[in-house]
Amino acid sequence: MATIRLATDADADGVIAVIDSCYREYDGCVLLVDEEEPALKSPASSFAAMGGSFWIAEDDAEGVIGTIAVAPADAPGYARIHKLYVAKQARGRGLGAELCALAERAAQDFGADWMMLYTDTRFTEAHRLYERLGYNRLPGEQKRADASNSIEYLYAKTLK
Repeated sequence: MATIRLATDADADGVIAVIDSCYREYDGCVLLVDEEEPALKSPASSFAAMGGSFWIAEDDAEGVIGTIAVAPADAPGYARIHKLYVAKQARGRGLGAELCALAERAAQDFGADWMMLYTDTRFTEAHRLYERLGYNRLPGEQKRADASNSIEYLYAKTLK
């Protein structure tokens, strides 16, 4: 059984390990922490500085098995999910949905009416989760200038 708690900056190694393991499931998907994701080295303080929060799910035997963060988005009334990752061995137990629900409650607590997120086009399992949870994929794609040559979809959901 996983325990979900607010992350601390001391959780950085576990956070990076689980995200890296998820990236490695996809051809050409690489995690370059120093160059592209430096916030992962201090997840709690990085997201607190954005007005948000970062949580981890951990298992006594396996350590960090899931992550999620939420922060206000640039658009008024919107919050954004960041860094939703669940280790392969921990999937299928409802952990991703539980983490999303936590982020949605936090977003409502800071006044968001809408939740949004970007997800790589390769992350088809995640797309199914988002759609099952009521997120709608919006038209178009966004190409990121990153080492993984990511192309992302935008999903959004009303929170009220």
